[in-house]
Amino acid sequence: LLKNFPDFEQGDIAIGCFGNTTAKAVEDAGLRLDCKAPQPEYPSMAAALEAFLENNHKAHV
Repeated sequence: LLKNFPDFEQGDIAIGCFGNTTAKAVEDAGLRLDCKAPQPEYPSMAAALEAFLENNHKAHV
């Protein structure tokens, strides 16, 4: 993301990822990770995204 858009500022943009390697890359880039899968309670990205949207709907509308 930052390679293609070096002036990117996350602000209120939510970032989600799948897998520990991608999560580490997001965090190493200094970005906030808002939605991650798989996790025990969210085995799929669809489940993680659904939970994220249910819990954060008003913040990202």
